Amino acid sequence: MTSKLADYRRKKGLSQQQLADVSGVSARTIQRIETGKVEAHPATLKMLAEALEVETEELTVIKQLSKSPESNNDYKVKPVFHVLALIGLFFPIFNIILPTLLWFLKKDESIVYDLEGKLAINFQITMSLLFVPSVLLLIFVFPVGFPLVMIIYFYTLVMCVINIFRSINKKDSFYPLSYRFLR
Repeated sequence: MTSKLADYRRKKGLSQQQLADVSGVSARTIQRIETGKVEAHPATLKMLAEALEVETEELTVIKQLSKSPESNNDYKVKPVFHVLALIGLFFPIFNIILPTLLWFLKKDESIVYDLEGKLAINFQITMSLLFVPSVLLLIFVFPVGFPLVMIIYFYTLVMCVINIFRSINKKDSFYPLSYRFLR
């Protein structure tokens, strides 16, 4: 769930820092409210609402991302993040580069793209960091390294395919065993 603050800020064409300058609320606070890390104090909401020229109640309305009408179009691009990561499995380092490029281009269009891109990128970075030492083990201790390389490779492949289908079926993506490099 997320507040509508980011939507109204973007409609006004303001960055978080510009809204901070206009409203008197710190950019860090605005960022934390938009990401849902904190619940805004009523006085803070009033200051933000005045700066955005909207009613305070409009900012407090919570919406479910997957249920909003605008997010129905978001499901068309979501699988692409995972397909690009899958293509990258056959061309080393592209499993990180391709989803990162798409995320960089689409992250400001929708919070759904932002979250989906971060999920895919975080997983691919984690698996790549696990893959490097396993390749070294493959070279120096083949009986240990080979199974490890195969497990990591096929786990990554299976998780990409699963999340492609989850995205197509309008379900949330899920990548267990990944570290959140991008928050």
